[in-house]
Amino acid sequence: MQQKHEEDPFLCDKCQSLGYCREARNRKITEELRHKLSLSKIKKQIPLTEREISHWVPLRTGINDASTKFGKKLQQAHELFHQDEFEQASYLYLDMLETRNDCEEAKIGLAASLFFLHQYEASANAALKINSIYKSDWPKRFAHLCEIKLHEQLSDLDNSTTLDEENKSSHSMNKTFCITTSIV
Repeated sequence: MQQKHEEDPFLCDKCQSLGYCREARNRKITEELRHKLSLSKIKKQIPLTEREISHWVPLRTGINDASTKFGKKLQQAHELFHQDEFEQASYLYLDMLETRNDCEEAKIGLAASLFFLHQYEASANAALKINSIYKSDWPKRFAHLCEIKLHEQLSDLDNSTTLDEENKSSHSMNKTFCITTSIV
């Protein structure tokens, strides 16, 4: 006996024999590839390590007037940064940017210093002031990383607040239990 194949009105004659649409399968594979590529692009764009961020701040200043007072101060700030003295370095970078706002090295140093001080919002704002010609897409990538870190920081803060409230509640219940048992 021959079994009659049910026809699907949405499939073409070639796909009827297969029982599925070849084009739909190809579209699904194409969509999966596009998704993987977009994820890999995002991963390539976001600095993944603190080491990479610290490499954005040069060891030696690259400005033309490195021998001037400003250049020496910038070099001092870079040295402080690479000695993990981020707070002192950030003060120097801020001071330099007040007098001369065109120094991209100082802007990068400030953004990186604030990042390592866990001041992610201020760090992102500083990064967005960097001239994109100087460091192509660095400001946007860095600001995106700061957003991620800020989100993680806020969720950690929410979790610790919840835990503190639970601990206080259980502690007060223990006190109540102790008082009740001592009365009885």
